[in-house]
Amino acid sequence: MAMRAMTYRNRKIQISEVPVPEPGPGQLLVRTLACGICASDHHYVDHPEVNAADKSGMRVDAPDRDVIMGHEFCAEIVDYGPDCQRSLPIGTRVTSIPALIGADSMRIVGYAPDSPGGYGEYFVLTEFMARAVPDDIPVEHIAVNDAIAVGWYYSRIGMQHVVDRGTAHLVIGCGAIGASVIAGLKLLGAQTIVAADYSASRRETALALGADVVVDPAEESPYAVWRRAAWGSPDEVHNQMWQMGLPSQVVYECAGVKGVLTDIIENCAAGAHILSAGGSHIDEIPSAVAHLKGLNIQWGGGPEFDDWYGCLDMIVEGRLDPRPFIGETITLDALPDAFERARSSSSPLRIIWKADHV
Repeated sequence: MAMRAMTYRNRKIQISEVPVPEPGPGQLLVRTLACGICASDHHYVDHPEVNAADKSGMRVDAPDRDVIMGHEFCAEIVDYGPDCQRSLPIGTRVTSIPALIGADSMRIVGYAPDSPGGYGEYFVLTEFMARAVPDDIPVEHIAVNDAIAVGWYYSRIGMQHVVDRGTAHLVIGCGAIGASVIAGLKLLGAQTIVAADYSASRRETALALGADVVVDPAEESPYAVWRRAAWGSPDEVHNQMWQMGLPSQVVYECAGVKGVLTDIIENCAAGAHILSAGGSHIDEIPSAVAHLKGLNIQWGGGPEFDDWYGCLDMIVEGRLDPRPFIGETITLDALPDAFERARSSSSPLRIIWKADHV
């Protein structure tokens, strides 16, 4: 049995006809209903050397084999592999943390030939991770949960650094992850949120999601704007600012572009907590500056299970509105072109391919 999919092979993206994957023990065969385009997929394509060096085995560089990406999805169960519990009936709409567990490996869904993702008509999921979702919720709302959950994780961690004298948050990059950080911070009661992005439309979205102040870095320093919002003056103060009773700073790097993290370290407040969510594969860390300022940097690490499924619950229960993240829905045939368009900061936060039969 064959299916259509957007494949990545020999460093090329194209629509291909490939075999329908077979679910292994404890796995489900599912049919894609909707799947979002994520910047992590661009990183996978653009940095094969990182995939090849991944000793965890969760990502695999396989240039001579078909890789079917897509890890932000809503799907429906069509069959079971061996040794399944079958607690969810065929036809159930599901989503899941994008991790495929095999007999001797764990893959990120969509980042290895043996863990195809939602850019194909069918893919496989780990049964015990699959969560049923209601039929009356638009499938594209479910497909953006993964991106929102990532931002929720960072906002939750960032709020743990709030101190008695006050904390103001600075979000660098207002793509899907930065936008979800802002939404999470707002839901968690953050007092001051400053957001920076070159895109006017993304700054507008940031305001709609709860940012108090937005800034175009081409026109003004985000750090000066943050100081004005948090301290009342754009001017820098003594490095030992935490001894002066001024609000502290949490910075969220959500751009994933080389040089941004370096810029944050050189310009952030002393004692700042930096959460690197964007994750440029190559960057320079001015360690002497970081040491002088007493900075704390966290590299990725989420979302955790409770973040991922907790966000899903908020979407299902109507406590979190995913609509600001959904900018465009497309067909499978339009996926290669949309994949390239999604690289632009002028693109919607999420472009989602949606099956014709939904």
